[in-house]
Amino acid sequence: MEHKLYGTSILKAKQIMDLLADSTNGLSLNEISKKLVVSKPTILKILTTLTYIKYVRRNEENKRYYLGTVFIKYGNQTLNSFDISKSAYKYLDQLKNFTNETVNLGIVDHDKIFILQKLNGDQPINFNSQVGDTMELYSSAMGKAALATMTAAQLDKYFSRNKLLSLTKYTITNIEQLKVQLRDICNNGYAIDNQENQEDVVCIGAAIEKYNKLFAAFSVSTPQYRLNDSLFKDFINQVILTKQQIEQDL
Repeated sequence: MEHKLYGTSILKAKQIMDLLADSTNGLSLNEISKKLVVSKPTILKILTTLTYIKYVRRNEENKRYYLGTVFIKYGNQTLNSFDISKSAYKYLDQLKNFTNETVNLGIVDHDKIFILQKLNGDQPINFNSQVGDTMELYSSAMGKAALATMTAAQLDKYFSRNKLLSLTKYTITNIEQLKVQLRDICNNGYAIDNQENQEDVVCIGAAIEKYNKLFAAFSVSTPQYRLNDSLFKDFINQVILTKQQIEQDL
C-alpha cells in the first residue's frame, strides 16, 4: 500500500538540492528550471526560501546557486551520531565465528588505537591487549589500516609526532618502508601485523570508512603457529567481506 506524500514543495526542494549536490560549479535558475521541467517562478520561490534558511547560497556575481554550508554541520553531526560498536557487532561476531579467533574493534585516539570491543574466539590466544587498552598505529593491523586512510600531509604530521620504536624484532621502524606498506594496504583493503606488535601473534585488519571519514578499524588475531597459507587467505577474504558489510550498513 502506497503512502500519500504531503508537501510537494518539499519534494521539489529536495530535487533542487540533489541537483546542486551533484554540481561542482553550481546551477543557474534557468538550468534548474530546465532540468526539473518546472517553471522558473516556482523554482525561484523555493530557492528564495532555501536561501533564507541557509540550505542554499546564491553567488551574487555569477547568479548561480550552491548547497549551503549548513550541510557540513548536519553531515558531521550525522557521522558522529553513529555508534560504531553497535553497527559493527553483528559482522564482527560473524567474523569471530568464522575464524574461531579473537576479533577486536578500535578507534584512533591521540595517535593510538583505542580498543573499544573484544570478541574472544573459541581457541586460546595469549593476546596482551584488552578493552580500554591502546596500541601503536605503526605496529598494529588496525593502526596500519587507519594510517593507510590518511593523506600524505596527515601521515607526515603523524611521523613528526611519533618515533617508531621496536616493540618486537619484526616491528617496522623505517618510515619509508612503512609508507610503502601503507600504499599496499590502501590498494588491497586490508592490513597485516606480522608479529610486529606482539611476538607470535599475527593480526589481519581493515579500516571502516565511509564518505571519506574513518569510523574505526577491526582485526582478527591468531597465534602464528595456528596460521597456514590456506587459512591465511581465508582470513583475509573474510576480513575484506566484513569490512564491506559494515560499511554498507553505515
